[in-house]
Amino acid sequence: MNRVLMILRDQRADAATDRHLLDRFLTARDEAAFAEVVRRYGRVVWGACRRSLTHTQDAEDAFQATFLVLLRRAENLHGNTPLGPWLYRVALMTARNVNRANRRRTVVTGPMEHEAPAPATGTAENKLDLDAALLALPERYREPVVLCHLQGLTRREAAERLGCPEGTLSARLNRAFERLRARLGNGVPAALVGAAVALPTGLAAATVRSATVYSTSTLAATGVSPAVAGLTDGVLRMFWMKKVMTATVVAVLVVGTGVLGLGLTGRSENVAQATEPLSRGGTNTVPEEPDTMKRLEKRLADLEKQKQLLDTTLEELKAEKQKLEDAKREKAEADAAAELGKDIAVVVGDAGPAAYTIREVINDRVAEITCSNLDALTKYLSRAFNDPKGPKKLRVIAYKEHSSEYLHPVFAACGVAGYTKATFSRTERPPVKYRVALESHTYYTVKFSADPNPGEIDLRKFAAPKK
Repeated sequence: MNRVLMILRDQRADAATDRHLLDRFLTARDEAAFAEVVRRYGRVVWGACRRSLTHTQDAEDAFQATFLVLLRRAENLHGNTPLGPWLYRVALMTARNVNRANRRRTVVTGPMEHEAPAPATGTAENKLDLDAALLALPERYREPVVLCHLQGLTRREAAERLGCPEGTLSARLNRAFERLRARLGNGVPAALVGAAVALPTGLAAATVRSATVYSTSTLAATGVSPAVAGLTDGVLRMFWMKKVMTATVVAVLVVGTGVLGLGLTGRSENVAQATEPLSRGGTNTVPEEPDTMKRLEKRLADLEKQKQLLDTTLEELKAEKQKLEDAKREKAEADAAAELGKDIAVVVGDAGPAAYTIREVINDRVAEITCSNLDALTKYLSRAFNDPKGPKKLRVIAYKEHSSEYLHPVFAACGVAGYTKATFSRTERPPVKYRVALESHTYYTVKFSADPNPGEIDLRKFAAPKK
């Protein structure tokens, strides 16, 4: 995968920005400038078209239409919009229009015999799933994936394109891959490597010729096929419909705001108009209405940017908090393992399924096994004592409220297991990590004495189990 990314980076020219190249073509008809744009993003667009469409000719038509849509929409793109992710989304929109048209045509006339399918590089389901999963990602997660894994930019270059810190971009990539793996499994890296495909011979040159004809005349002019013209027009209508829907929503908000404000300000406006002097001509001068639509659109854009900034900051804080929690947990586990060392500890709890907890270091981590009765405790301690590599030193930890009558049977069980001495202490209940319930029953005859003091105790003083 690194080799593919290096090839893609080596092929990228940085002498001029994308905006500068588009301006040169639109103003001076510089075909070399547009050819550079096609070269930079041709692989991304062609990969999306080829994965989504069965037939090569359909994929080539969608490829050309995508770049013609770019010419028409170039003036509407914001200066900080990364062109690669935008073209990738337009290519998928165009391919979907082709598939819809093909389905409608097949219902009426049936499949065309002369159609040649594109060469397969994997199952159609997997190829479509990749693009569907990418489209399902929020834009802030999809853009880093396209920039880094489809275009081949480094994380630093992609962060510069998006105008965010490199750490923020890395966090977004990690979250994007988590969502992609949840949908596609562990084959995401391989699918992204396969997404980088070479353009067919002559396709880039044909696209530049079509763009030149399209920018100087109508879509019906010689050099632009009717299929490409229809696809371009269809995608442009989709953009127009989206703009109309946005304007409709804004207009509804404006009308609603105006209706609410009218009832509150109507009286004050009438009083103000009654007190204003008449103009010399005997008529009132009507002020021009402000461009409410543009002002609201700008306000909505500003709020959207603020929301994205807050979302990014929240994600960074959550990631930093998770790192601190993970580091704290790992340190606590390491300290607990170092403190216990090669000893084995028995924590005496309350009667029940977890009456006795055995703590032992396994694979550099403290594992905890719970036993519900003394027989299970004795069996586990016996296996540990008889294991040549098992722990030979025993600790017994009890809670402050436990009396000697409650503790002496535990000491007896430890003595039956083979241990002759144990270090006794009292402490608070520790967190439990791993539990394995063992069930059995044994009764012990014990000799009660005064409460044991913390320190080393002789387990041989306690009675053996009743036979």
